[in-house]
Amino acid sequence: MNTELKVGTASARYKFVPLLVLAVITISLCALLPAFTRDQPFVVVLASHALIAAMVAVSLDALTGNTGLLSFGHAGWFGLGGYVTGLLSKSVTTEMLLLLPITALLVMVLSFLFGQIFMRQVGKAFAILTLAFSQVLYALVFVLSRITGGEDGLQGIPSPTLLGMKVAGPQVWYWLLLAFLVGFLVLVLYLRITPLGKAWLGVRENAERATFVGLNVFRLKVTAYVISAMLASVAGGLFVLFNGAISPESLHWFESGKMLMYVVLGGVGTIVGPAVGAVVFTLAENYISSVTNSWLVYFGALFVFIVIVAPGGIFGLLKPHWQRMTSGGGSAS
Repeated sequence: MNTELKVGTASARYKFVPLLVLAVITISLCALLPAFTRDQPFVVVLASHALIAAMVAVSLDALTGNTGLLSFGHAGWFGLGGYVTGLLSKSVTTEMLLLLPITALLVMVLSFLFGQIFMRQVGKAFAILTLAFSQVLYALVFVLSRITGGEDGLQGIPSPTLLGMKVAGPQVWYWLLLAFLVGFLVLVLYLRITPLGKAWLGVRENAERATFVGLNVFRLKVTAYVISAMLASVAGGLFVLFNGAISPESLHWFESGKMLMYVVLGGVGTIVGPAVGAVVFTLAENYISSVTNSWLVYFGALFVFIVIVAPGGIFGLLKPHWQRMTSGGGSAS
């Protein structure tokens, strides 16, 4: 039995090595993007927006992919994080290592309080409550226009600093955002393999059975909601610091719909898949909208096609090919 255990452990490690190598190669290639687009700064800016979208997708998948809860108002936490960071930046400090943790802490407290209410509902009721919450925040932007800038949005955000050094230039921002995205992925992947992550998956598969085996389903769902909201708020904070402004549209239900599309397009529950889906969505949206004003029609058709062809998303479409490669072309069992 000990021999079988050692063989199983060695096999698991062997399968992990190709994933690690692929991750290192992918990150390295992404980091080299500015070197290949020196004459096209717009490409770096677009890629930076794609990285922020990927962070948002990872944050939403931390809730939907882990617990099965469907949020229609995730843009609320993203936009709230952006406005809080922007206001703090204008009035308190420009240091990112203070701005982002303060924003994250505030959102964690608020999401915990609201989570106590939202998690008492299931299914469509939960989704509708999250949608209503985001729309309330959207309305508050106009009610508190003297503070938020109202329809014009919050503008004039000063350039942030990191350890006292000003963060400026599209290349620097791109590398910084890439580092944050990697951090998001590492955190969520780590949580997935912990006992907490295993408990989340148990709740996702069968909440009633999870309750029978002694899991506190309510607490697990609230924890996932808080972590998801916190990550979304950090992404929102980075968005406002990168752009120097934020508009009420960042809180609108349409943005929440796009975030759900990121996750579905990439593959719900796959962690890396939603990030890929967000990047593909952002790039495709930019290209199609530059060709036609009716980009929503064409993009909607493209999205439906992908969902039909690959119900598991892009990650689900590629997973069988990856498994054949890592198992020696399917000869190993």
